[in-house]
Amino acid sequence: MAIIFSEPEVQALAAAIDQELAGIDQTCRSSVQRSLEEPDAPLAKQTSAIERITKEQPVTFLKKFRKAAKADLCKEGGALNAQWQQWKDLASGDVVKNFGPVLVAMGFTGVLLETLVVAVGVIVIHIGLKAFCEEFGD
Repeated sequence: MAIIFSEPEVQALAAAIDQELAGIDQTCRSSVQRSLEEPDAPLAKQTSAIERITKEQPVTFLKKFRKAAKADLCKEGGALNAQWQQWKDLASGDVVKNFGPVLVAMGFTGVLLETLVVAVGVIVIHIGLKAFCEEFGD
């Protein structure tokens, strides 16, 4: 797998993911998000970033992302799938390292890439890998 981010960049982006997840947990403990298109939902910041950067509806983009990252995310033996199976959680740093090359292959670079890695990482970790793979599957 190509190395997209330096180790300090990985750490900074992972910290940004963790910070956004902590903010969601604090403000929305009892809130359940039924759709990514709810404007006041817990993941509204992330879906807004995806829409702004990709010029697509978040659900449409996330389906494309899932298809591009399927081997790592949703197939048994995939790097992040194995981590999810063991811990029912994903390490933010591993998410950054695995999502970066996928998003670069999809055509994103620079600051947009960094913002997208954080937004997609927060969504996948927040809703869970299994739910993400099922929700955005073919």
